[in-house]
Amino acid sequence: MKNLFISLAAASVLLIIGCQENSIVDPVTNEPTEKVQVGTPDNYFHGIIPLESILNDPYPIGNSFYRIIGQIEYNFRKIYLDSELPSTQQHILLHVEINADLQNFCTVCPPTPEDELSGFISEIFDSYVPIAGNTVSFLEKTFAIQGREDRMVLKVRFSVLNEKVGLNAMWLALPTLITDATNNKQY
Repeated sequence: MKNLFISLAAASVLLIIGCQENSIVDPVTNEPTEKVQVGTPDNYFHGIIPLESILNDPYPIGNSFYRIIGQIEYNFRKIYLDSELPSTQQHILLHVEINADLQNFCTVCPPTPEDELSGFISEIFDSYVPIAGNTVSFLEKTFAIQGREDRMVLKVRFSVLNEKVGLNAMWLALPTLITDATNNKQY
């Protein structure tokens, strides 16, 4: 009886030890641990922001304005840079395509051939935007207006939320001119 009891106890101990994970036989990896997690399908967002607005002329002549017509198409997904602290390490990978035409018009002037098309914007960019909780992050971008000689640009401020990108503000700007007195040139 004593031998039976010792045999059952030994078998129980072996069974318990045999069921535990053995770290000695776990596979070894030599690759670094990846900390970036790609967003899941429910963290992928898409949207279109129509551009139909009147913008002030940065160098107004008379009563002139610019009409912008086009759209901003965006895609974004949430990315966690540290899987252990997703709420504090959350970023949005934002992909934006902007296509728009710029048309000059004057409310007191007769129409001119330049009123047809004063320039256009066609650009694509990607950007990482950090976000935390339910706060709003802002991203300001400058887009070159093609087809112009005065280097006019469109400045856009985006508001980035957890599930949406919005157009917060946009305006036209000209570069600051610096005059070189020795050569009488403007840069």
